[in-house]
Amino acid sequence: MSRRLFQTERNAGLLIDILRALVSEHKFRLLDFVVMPDHVHLLMEIDSTMTVEKAMQLVKGRFSYRLKHEFGFVGEVWQRGFSE
Repeated sequence: MSRRLFQTERNAGLLIDILRALVSEHKFRLLDFVVMPDHVHLLMEIDSTMTVEKAMQLVKGRFSYRLKHEFGFVGEVWQRGFSE
C-alpha cells in the first residue's frame, strides 16, 4: 500500500495534532518525527508502563478514527504492523 495519505496538509496536520495530544497526555515522549507523503518516522521514548506496540496502536487508532469520522475517509488507513 503506497497511498500518499500524508501528502495533503490536512492529513499531515491531523497526524501532528494527534502526536501532540498523546505527548501532552504523557503517553510517550516524542523526540523527533518526519511526516513523508506515504509514511511517517517517529523517534519516541516510552516508559515501563507502555510498549512500542501500544504506543503505535494509540497513534494509528486515533488517526484512523478521526480521519474517518471528521473527514469521511473510507477504506483501510494503515498497513498491518510496523517496523521498530
